[in-house]
Amino acid sequence: MWAILLKVFSIIGIVLGSIIGLVLVLLLIVLLCPIVYKISGSAKDGDYNAKVKLHYLFGIVRAGFTYPEPGNLYVRVLWFRIFDTKQEDKKFKTNKGHIDFEGEEPEDFIKHESVTDQEDNAAETIGNTESVDDTKTADNITGNAEATENIEASKESDKAEKLRNKDNKKDKIRNPFYHIKKAYENFKHKVIAKIKLKYKDINFYKKLLFHDDTKALISESKKALVRILKQMAPKGGHANLELGMDSPDITAYIYGVYSIVFLKKAKKYVLVPNFENKIIEGEGKIYGFFNLFGIVIQVIPIVLGKKLKLLRDRLDRHSDNMERAKRKVDKEHDNRLKELEEEYSA
Repeated sequence: MWAILLKVFSIIGIVLGSIIGLVLVLLLIVLLCPIVYKISGSAKDGDYNAKVKLHYLFGIVRAGFTYPEPGNLYVRVLWFRIFDTKQEDKKFKTNKGHIDFEGEEPEDFIKHESVTDQEDNAAETIGNTESVDDTKTADNITGNAEATENIEASKESDKAEKLRNKDNKKDKIRNPFYHIKKAYENFKHKVIAKIKLKYKDINFYKKLLFHDDTKALISESKKALVRILKQMAPKGGHANLELGMDSPDITAYIYGVYSIVFLKKAKKYVLVPNFENKIIEGEGKIYGFFNLFGIVIQVIPIVLGKKLKLLRDRLDRHSDNMERAKRKVDKEHDNRLKELEEEYSA
């Protein structure tokens, strides 16, 4: 008996272990498999061309974008098209559909009209029979309607009395000081109270932005972003571009940034500034790769860290406090209006 149970448990353990191992292997492949990208482009005489290609999981997942307009963006998994703007445009053009007839109408359309005419005639006969039935039932309902009219009349009289009482109260409050004070209270509620709440809101975010925990979180996020961008940076390529903008100052600024960034790779990536004419001509190509594992390692410590949790808690508490403050202001305003009405209606 025990030997059979041990054998069953051992088989279950082997199956579970193999499933867990397979899941871990697939997870490692997804995280460690590189995402390869290639970007190329050219510009000449105002014509711009660009191509972007992505390959993932040994080419199982592919994506790309081509320009000029209208451009084409596609995503494919193996031989299946998940998304393709060309196919979407074709579907839109075919489904856009409007019927234009020139000369004589086609036979199918004439047949369709004859069928609809028959359906309309049948609907009219059914409507006539229904009208006869309605006249019979109307005679039976009139007796009950007379009994309900008395109840409705009494309700309407009660409503009329209530409206008269309200009108009498409004007529009593003809004191101009009441209306002046009411206008002042409404102004306080709609303008002054909102300005105070907005100032309180801005003051909170200002303190939160300059808090030590928030500053530390921002610095950590910047460092993680720089590391991610370094991992995604191109591993190779070349470019030869002549650039001239509307203003010589802008051209000089771009050339200065280029000189700092591409100081060590100035032979591969050549930029020729043109300070006299507005021109963008040349061609270039870059390629590189990165994996999701490096991005996940940089993001997880920030997402699961205490500083981000504290920031969320402070934002939640602030939103709750602001809602309570708004409700308090509205309640005080309503109470003040009731006091004024009681004071001047007495």
